[in-house]
Amino acid sequence: MTINDIAALAGVSISTVSKIINGKDNGIKPETRERVLGIVKEYRYKPYNFIKNNINTKTFLLGLLLSGNKKYASFQYGFLTEAEKQGYQVQLCFSSSVQSREKNIAALCNNRVDAVVCESAGEDRDAALAVLKKNNIPFVFLDDEDPRFGLAYNYQNAGYTAASKLVAAGHMRISCLFDKSEKHEREIALGVERCLFDNHGIYTEYKDLYEALYIHGCSALVCCGRNKVLDVYEYALLHKFRIPEDISLICIDDKESIGSFPPVSAIPLNLFDFGRYICKYIIRKLEKQKSPLPPYSEDFICTDTESIDLPVRLRSKRIIVIGSIHTDILLSVKEYPQTGETIPADSLSVLPGGKGINQAVGAAKLGAKVSLIGNVGRDFDGNMLLNVLHENGVDTSAVNIDPENPTGKAYIHVQEDGESGIVLYSGANLSVSADTVYQTEKIFSDAAFCLLQTEIPMGAVKAAIEIARKHNVKIMLKPSAVKKIDEELLSNLDYFIPNKKELHQLCPCGDSIEEKAAWFLNKGVKTVIVTLGSEGCYVIGRNFEQRLAAAPFNPVDTTGAADAFISALAVYLVKELPLSQALAYASCAAGFSTTRAGVVPSLIDTTTLEYYMHKMNPK
Repeated sequence: MTINDIAALAGVSISTVSKIINGKDNGIKPETRERVLGIVKEYRYKPYNFIKNNINTKTFLLGLLLSGNKKYASFQYGFLTEAEKQGYQVQLCFSSSVQSREKNIAALCNNRVDAVVCESAGEDRDAALAVLKKNNIPFVFLDDEDPRFGLAYNYQNAGYTAASKLVAAGHMRISCLFDKSEKHEREIALGVERCLFDNHGIYTEYKDLYEALYIHGCSALVCCGRNKVLDVYEYALLHKFRIPEDISLICIDDKESIGSFPPVSAIPLNLFDFGRYICKYIIRKLEKQKSPLPPYSEDFICTDTESIDLPVRLRSKRIIVIGSIHTDILLSVKEYPQTGETIPADSLSVLPGGKGINQAVGAAKLGAKVSLIGNVGRDFDGNMLLNVLHENGVDTSAVNIDPENPTGKAYIHVQEDGESGIVLYSGANLSVSADTVYQTEKIFSDAAFCLLQTEIPMGAVKAAIEIARKHNVKIMLKPSAVKKIDEELLSNLDYFIPNKKELHQLCPCGDSIEEKAAWFLNKGVKTVIVTLGSEGCYVIGRNFEQRLAAAPFNPVDTTGAADAFISALAVYLVKELPLSQALAYASCAAGFSTTRAGVVPSLIDTTTLEYYMHKMNPK
């Protein structure tokens, strides 16, 4: 096959063929160029040596320079397949260092390749660019962040899709298992993190699986590659937990590498098609084809749900908390100020607070599925409190933003002995109404307990009791900041939990704690629990009576101990523990909460609570 034959087949002059082969075709019509190049490639025409020596002469040879990473196996096969289809040959090189990259680029230039496709060179990209530009060789860098030089596969979207699948299943604490030295795996992790940010979830990086699962409490893992899936299965076998019952997994890898055993839900990556796309892209660029390729896109779809399940906490019944949400301003003082007296404060702290937020976070930290109903203001404090709730896994779909009233505040004076007194400004909490509660009725459908306090208007409390009864949801009521309580409500309460002062204030008869608690029992309350601070608690029911000592902790701040007690009691009753055992857990949780200032920071998590329970009851 000679240049004359090519000209005859294409119906053009020999001069036209020569110009196209030698890259001097600016004045030639695109359709003529495409026709000539098609014939040249079809017949594998090779120009004579004197033409080859022209730096603009086409060799129909492409350079593909990769790191040798396993993930590029499908990519390079796709690239080679498309090159063969379009009449090009490929010189494939692998580089494991900057030096070998430089040598390979020099070799490709010496072989007069028409173009180079190169894995992103990172810090030494500029040196590679200089050599390729000097030799007038077109290039594409893979996965390069600069669109002027490269095309990137959208690994971030793959990570986002995987995390979205887990979030849809109820997971809000997710970790990504990835190799920080691999750029594409870092991109996947960024996608996971972005998804959790958009959905108010919690993304955690980890040192090892123990930290991810037991310290950060992750309920799902995104694994970058099949090998990491195998690592998790091996760890699960060793530590006796189940997939997906105890931990959910989703794998992101090339679709040719995922495999079928062990079973795993996966987001397969079509790197073969991406390789074909890159080859088409560079050839169109070389041949100056008129119609550009559309941007590469891929729909990432989860193959199945074999290794995805609901988080353990979501398989249990919901705990609904309806109550106050405000900011606590803690002042450490030697003793309460007397009338007309000004005293110094030793320290000041601003923390999330309110019985609603305290009980909701307390239950969530113990692994419960929790929804909070309440109001915050449209202000900085409101945003801060919503962030705290999101970070602790509390459902805030029923927390409303009051556009007219500011977020509530509590000014707490903490004495040296840990006892505290509170001045409460209700703010937006006073706008929680019966309608506020009625609008959230749907979340009562899968609830086991409704935790109520009286720091919100009584109309909302009555509406909550009405709806809870309608859905067979048990009710715990903590009376607070109230001087009397409607006796008609008492017969609807499963648990009534006043402290000693509240008991004496709300009960019109009797002298002793036992007599006053019995009065509430006679009014229809099923179980009365009187919290007694350092003296523990007194409990009485229809066929049950017990005094429980306080857990042995040295108090720093007793604020919110009752909230810690109530939230833990509800969680362990949902777990169907007998009341006596649930009370022991609740007492320990309350004691632990007094060991540091502020309520939310001092609320205990499941692992710590189990540790102290075992320590106090080693048998």
